Amino acid sequence: MTTQNRSRYFLPNGLRRCARYDTIFYGAYAGPGATFDIRVRFDLKQNINLQKLQKAADKAMRAYPEFAVRPVLHEGRVCYEKNDAPVVLAPDDGKCRYFGTDDTNGYLFLFLYGEKHLTFSLFHSQTDAHGMICFLVTVMWNYLVEMFPPARLIGTRLFTKHGIRADDSLFYTMDDTERYDPLTKFARPGEIVQPVDPERLFRFPPEDAPKDHPTCRLVNLEISNDAFLAKAKTLGTTFAPLLSALAAEAIRACYDVGDRDVVVITTADGRRVLPSNTLGNLAYNVLLPVSPETAALPLQAQCEILAKHMAIQRTEEHVRATFRDILRQCSEIDAMGDIDKVNAFLTGPDGLANSMTGAGTVFLTYPGRITDNPISRLLLEGLSPGMLAAERAIDVYADRGNLIIQFSQKSDDPALIDAMRRTLEKHGFAVNTRDLGRMTQNVFDFSRIKRM
Repeated sequence: MTTQNRSRYFLPNGLRRCARYDTIFYGAYAGPGATFDIRVRFDLKQNINLQKLQKAADKAMRAYPEFAVRPVLHEGRVCYEKNDAPVVLAPDDGKCRYFGTDDTNGYLFLFLYGEKHLTFSLFHSQTDAHGMICFLVTVMWNYLVEMFPPARLIGTRLFTKHGIRADDSLFYTMDDTERYDPLTKFARPGEIVQPVDPERLFRFPPEDAPKDHPTCRLVNLEISNDAFLAKAKTLGTTFAPLLSALAAEAIRACYDVGDRDVVVITTADGRRVLPSNTLGNLAYNVLLPVSPETAALPLQAQCEILAKHMAIQRTEEHVRATFRDILRQCSEIDAMGDIDKVNAFLTGPDGLANSMTGAGTVFLTYPGRITDNPISRLLLEGLSPGMLAAERAIDVYADRGNLIIQFSQKSDDPALIDAMRRTLEKHGFAVNTRDLGRMTQNVFDFSRIKRM
């Protein structure tokens, strides 16, 4: 580590500055009415052995030093303090836990357990979906070896070839900027593709439950993954454009959209364009607008238009320029003053962050297919990502033979879910509806974290 880098990220009191990107999560996506809690639930074949799971999780932390921190409010900014506490395994009892407090031993995540299930809950400032999945694979590998020692003969090459860590060697292949602040490393001036006219954007009407409601309702619509793949091939498209077109169709069937554009936001991983081992947030939004003119076209033509929108937002120039624009937004938030006071304003009734979707109508996250592997075959009955946010969101993933389209919302209003079910049935899919009930959301609250 160079002296220059150490002076840039490390403070004399032992604290480390957080990434620039984290400013957006702490400024706009924190607090009781805005915390972005992303999750993965594991349904296990055997009852959980808490002692072995604790050992597996604590061992994984040694491979992910950047996660071993406690957030601290220092001179109006969030900084990170080194944290060597055990990872928290807490009963999945419906209680609200607070990230970065004693509830989580200071960490920005925790595990919630039942008799045969385990849910990982993470505040999005810690990392993106890529980083979360990497960490969880390492934890589950360690747990597999604890439960079935001969499994170590499979070898870690099974997952390390994909950049997932078995130890901390990848952490030390990067300089501090890439390791802790990747947007600063990769941002460049350039032209950003702007496919959305804000004046034409359709936004959902408010839900009939407040954003700071302590729970979210989760409902799954399950269809055949093979049937969806066959449909995509018939239309000459891929999953994301087809999912987005169907979601936009359901929204138009459910709400009085009029002459406005339904804009589906899908998330993309910047590492696909700018390869890196960093686990700092490198996700960015891809905006897929469906205008009334586009919605009137056959489904295949809609998918062609959305695929073109995707392609031009996945170029290196656009990604680097988008990162630069995110840094500009971070600077604007920093200029507003102390981050805890800025957060109270931005997420308050008169604030600017009244919609987490920003330039879009709805988030539609598509992590992709959960692949079959020795870890899942030996340990798991099933696995389901989830997303608890302050407003409606859709999380789609493929597991075994099913494509699961999961709706997260604050209210119990089934209107949008029913509209999506009817849309899927209209296009030939058999739909199974599974109501997961209400899930308690964990929260990042500035009034509860450590101050220096």
